[in-house]
Amino acid sequence: MASKLRVNQIEPIGGVPTGGGGGIIQVKNTTVTGGSTLTLSSAWVDSELTCSITPLSASNKILISMSATGEGNAANQQRFGYRIKRAISDGATSYLVGDTAGDRTLLTGLTGDLTDNATTTASSFSFSNYFDAPATISAVTYTIQFTYENAAGNGTYYLNRQVTNTDAAATGKYISWMTLMEVSG
Repeated sequence: MASKLRVNQIEPIGGVPTGGGGGIIQVKNTTVTGGSTLTLSSAWVDSELTCSITPLSASNKILISMSATGEGNAANQQRFGYRIKRAISDGATSYLVGDTAGDRTLLTGLTGDLTDNATTTASSFSFSNYFDAPATISAVTYTIQFTYENAAGNGTYYLNRQVTNTDAAATGKYISWMTLMEVSG
C-alpha cells in the first residue's frame, strides 16, 4: 500500500517571514509549438499564448514568465507591440502595461527592434518574474495580445516562424511559452 503525505502549509524552520509569503503554491504552463498567423486588422488581437490559474487565496501573487519568437511582415519590428491581458472569470478585464501618458499606446513591450534583415530573421522577446496581484480566488486568464503600429495599422505577425514559411534549413520553427506560478502572499 502506497503512503501519501498531504499538508496545507509547510513552514520554514526559521518560521514564516515577516509579512508572510514566499512559497510556490501551484504552477501552470502553456507551450505553443505550432506556427500561427495573426492578422492585426483590429487594434489588439489575442494569440495562442494564453494560460489560466485559479489562486487559492486573494492575498497571493501570480509570478508570470513568458518567452516568444516570431516575425512581423515589416522591416521595422518595432512596429509590432504586445500587451498582457488579464481576464478574471467574474468579468473584470485589465492590462499589464505602462502608465498612461497623453495619447501614447500602452504596451507591455515590443516584439523586436530595427535591424537590416528584420523581414528574414525572427526575433525573440520575453519577460520574466513579473508579479501580479489579481486579488481574487476566481480563475484568472493571462493572454498575450499583439498590435501593429500602436493599434492603428494593419500588419501580420507570425508566431513561432518567419514570414518566409518555406521548408528550408535557412528558415526556423520556434517554441513559445507562458508560465504562471502562484506565490503565497
